[in-house]
Amino acid sequence: MKFAKVLEQTLIEDDIPEEWMEAAIQYKALKKCINKVVNELKFLGLEKNTLNKIVELDENDTTASNPIVAEYTLTKSKDNSHDIKPMLKITLDYSNDQYTDDHIYELGQQLKKRIESLLNDDAPLQHLKPPPLESFKADTPEVDSSEDSDTEKIIELKEENDEIIVISPAHSREGSPPAVAKSISEKSEATNIDSALSESTPPATHNRKKNEIYIMLNSDSKFFQMLEGELENLDKLKTAEEKKLIDEVQELGGIVATLSNNASRWKNSDMYTWRELFRIYLDSEVFFKYNETSLLSSQRNSEQIKKNLAQFLDNVEKSGILQKFKNSKSLDAFNQFVSMNYHLLKILQFQSINTEAFRKILKKFDKQTSLGISHKFPELVSNDHIFITGTSIAQSICYILQNRVLTLIPQLEDYTCPICMSIAYKPIRLQCGHLFCVRCLVKLKQQNKINCPICRNENAILIADGSNLDMDAMNVMEKYFPVEVKEKLRDRKKEQ
Repeated sequence: MKFAKVLEQTLIEDDIPEEWMEAAIQYKALKKCINKVVNELKFLGLEKNTLNKIVELDENDTTASNPIVAEYTLTKSKDNSHDIKPMLKITLDYSNDQYTDDHIYELGQQLKKRIESLLNDDAPLQHLKPPPLESFKADTPEVDSSEDSDTEKIIELKEENDEIIVISPAHSREGSPPAVAKSISEKSEATNIDSALSESTPPATHNRKKNEIYIMLNSDSKFFQMLEGELENLDKLKTAEEKKLIDEVQELGGIVATLSNNASRWKNSDMYTWRELFRIYLDSEVFFKYNETSLLSSQRNSEQIKKNLAQFLDNVEKSGILQKFKNSKSLDAFNQFVSMNYHLLKILQFQSINTEAFRKILKKFDKQTSLGISHKFPELVSNDHIFITGTSIAQSICYILQNRVLTLIPQLEDYTCPICMSIAYKPIRLQCGHLFCVRCLVKLKQQNKINCPICRNENAILIADGSNLDMDAMNVMEKYFPVEVKEKLRDRKKEQ
């Protein structure tokens, strides 16, 4: 199935909101634009196979031996960083001794003849200074009488009434009508550069080293303008949806805190139920592997996230935990939590299909034109668009979710003594930072074990005293783990 159809079908199947669809990559419209670029190149005699042989993809390579080189550049306008200026430069080099005049002429005659004929110019290429890439406007012609001078010329394509015309900027001064060349409709075929190589005889001499022709196409500018606008719309959408999700997380955090923050009456609160729910959610690793939200490589793809969310809900249902809620508002908050997760999934699905559309449309451009923009364009605009290089929305939302909601109700494993594997009450934090319950440390000291049992920090147990009691941790345990603290004290009393 063609990607344009896949894109359209995916947006419908994923139930993407209509306002999101308007911001999506308009793949079909961009494809039509590419077809117009191809027609313009054909109009100039620059067939795809020809360009494939002469386009110089490495801009830093100044030692290319090809006597005819095409270089396609993309630059930003100084006044507007979102205004992309494309330019195609064709260079006919007569200075390379590896090639005879006959050979060079044979390679370039059809291209030269076609462009010069389009300009209605019987004379050889005029002497023009190349334009600055920021403006692409021709400077005043400067004639150079030197025999070995390089020469440049600028031509521009326009579209009028579905026909392509060529304009010579040298003739487009104020008060003078543009020099309009021959025109063709988009459906007509241009002469192939290879088909007429044997029609003319080579010239006897050449009085210059290089001919440089700067070509300003029409439809490629429209293509990049359209693509830039769509990336900008995706940036705005991502920012708006991210803010909306962050607000939802903050609101949910306040609700959960209210419903579970009742330490004095924990028997009537939903604190333990929420803790169990969050434990199931963390174990499901819906968007990321547990505690790896900072690593983009650990982010799940859309299909895996969808599967993990379904598994989470299935585990919740099997556990019967929702029936344990004492407050009806807790069930509403849980449904809001699930809805928020599916909202994030939908954003990721939308972002994923548009990323694929962006990659494929650039690849399609290169396949049809051989101009090599698949890497040039993303590198040029990457700093302007968070859609391309910004932090994954899943990373930012999951980080906030983990720090604003999931940590509202601490998990027991964060306050467990690594020796007895029960709650570390009363908690002693050794000089190395490791936390143990006081009962286990007393036993170790009685056995003359005076180093930290985890990192072997010397004398860490021996020098520990009442000042090592972690009051903050103890307050958290008393507030959020009243049942476990009560059991710990009962076990200690029995042991004593």
